[in-house]
Amino acid sequence: MMSAIDVAHNHHNAINTQNERMYLDSVKFPFTYQNYNGVSITIENEADYRENYRMPWDIIKDTEPNWAYTELDEIVEIARSASSVVYKYLGRRINKTGNTDIIIQAIWIAVYTKSKWGIQFRHNLGTPA
Repeated sequence: MMSAIDVAHNHHNAINTQNERMYLDSVKFPFTYQNYNGVSITIENEADYRENYRMPWDIIKDTEPNWAYTELDEIVEIARSASSVVYKYLGRRINKTGNTDIIIQAIWIAVYTKSKWGIQFRHNLGTPA
């Protein structure tokens, strides 16, 4: 069985490789994404995601057209229960020339239900202060 940290790494890797199936398999529904600018969405299920929302890599490319991938610098467990793990995520968005465009930090929450871990909440905190 995949652990919470394995799912977090799969989630990150799916965004980098733009692999929709891997990404959706790493998500726990209902899934909530909240951004530093106040945007917050909750997606009920996989069909809702595919029909009404864009994949994260497409959203990244809107604001960062030269984005190539995101380097995972650190993922630290900050709280845990039997059914949830909260991670602090720190990464660097790397552009097509191999340079860092921005540093991002986030909170990711993995939840265990129906015998499976998945990322159910992602809060993009933006650039560290």
